Amino acid sequence: MREKIQTLIKNESFIQLVKYGLIGVIGLFVDFGVYALLTLILEFNPELANFISSSCGLINNFFWNSYTNFKVKDHMLRRFIEYYIVGQITTLFTTMCLFIFVTLLHQDKMLVKMLATIVATLLQFGVNKAITFKK
Repeated sequence: MREKIQTLIKNESFIQLVKYGLIGVIGLFVDFGVYALLTLILEFNPELANFISSSCGLINNFFWNSYTNFKVKDHMLRRFIEYYIVGQITTLFTTMCLFIFVTLLHQDKMLVKMLATIVATLLQFGVNKAITFKK
């Protein structure tokens, strides 16, 4: 069992997943910070605020992942466009969750945003590793 854990810890994909998660936490602070500012202080509607805040988080995370995690610096514009598209597809998912659970069902907007973001992040890692940051 110990050998399996050591093998997993040394596995490049596992290391990238951990780094992706850590970078994601930084992006969450950016995303949630902007989202909170827009919804709680500036009183934007949740769906518009989600699009703006997730865009800020995506831009932040793209550069961190490019330079520190996947270490790819070629074709940056193409990679950014792919990353942004993947991110915005998952943003559509989180926005639909916000509309359904916050706007229609009156659930807590921060809790819904958090849970939807966790699911979206797992999906993003798989697609970005396979396509966007492929060497």
